[in-house]
Amino acid sequence: MSDSILLYIVFVSQIFVISYLLPTKLYQRAREIMARYPAQEYGKLYPISVEEIEQKICRLVLISKVVMGIGVGIVAHGLYYQSQQMLGWDSQSVIMIFYMLQITPLVLLAVFSERYFKKMRQLNDSTIRKAQLMPRRVENYAPKSLLNLAAAVYISFVGLVVYITQNPFDGFAGYINVVGVTGLNIFFGFFAYKAIYGKKKDPHQGEDVRFKQSSRIVKLMLFGSIAATVNISMHFLLSTLDLRHLNDVVSSLYFQILMLVVIFAVLKEDTNFDVYKDHPQEEGVN
Repeated sequence: MSDSILLYIVFVSQIFVISYLLPTKLYQRAREIMARYPAQEYGKLYPISVEEIEQKICRLVLISKVVMGIGVGIVAHGLYYQSQQMLGWDSQSVIMIFYMLQITPLVLLAVFSERYFKKMRQLNDSTIRKAQLMPRRVENYAPKSLLNLAAAVYISFVGLVVYITQNPFDGFAGYINVVGVTGLNIFFGFFAYKAIYGKKKDPHQGEDVRFKQSSRIVKLMLFGSIAATVNISMHFLLSTLDLRHLNDVVSSLYFQILMLVVIFAVLKEDTNFDVYKDHPQEEGVN
């Protein structure tokens, strides 16, 4: 199998996973929640109108379909012109730019979610505040094995950079790479810190649910750190072994695995929907 055919097969998979499968899962989940927990009974779940929520969801799905069409066009161009590089340009740049387009709906969804929870907090008229002590150590939110793995991967990356610096390949930036990956880990660490110490997004959920959600975010940030560092290390190894033609395939696979893990973690259910009822049941009664 030629390198270009392998690249386009993996790229088609990227189109399917990120621009079709994941938006479809999110859409189905949103529709399921609105059908199972209607506004007539679960008024606190809808700080904005159902119509606006449906409009936002449909708009995000439409954007995903448009991006999917662009991806199909890129594949069609490559098959028709038999070009070794996507769009006759640079495959790695095309894959990166296309990935940024693919996650645009997810970025917009994150922005919408911030507005959604802000409105929910504004409408929360409860005057009772329960102060509960929450764990404040990272070890409470993620297993030590995952923390140790993240540290080991980072240390291994530093060792790899030290080795390649002694035997550099063309274009290798040396110890600047360590600075870059360290900055990336600080970025992930910021969101983990915010999940542990930040203010409560949903005013209706109990601290047990908040703890589970914060734990999931911390684990995702650790996974993101590990995945990003391994991905960069793979590019360095392939370049060192004179296998740079596989870098584009690795990049596409990395984006797919990353989004699959993130989205399916988000879809994992741990929300207590009873708290959104207009007239919730007495505490302790199911």
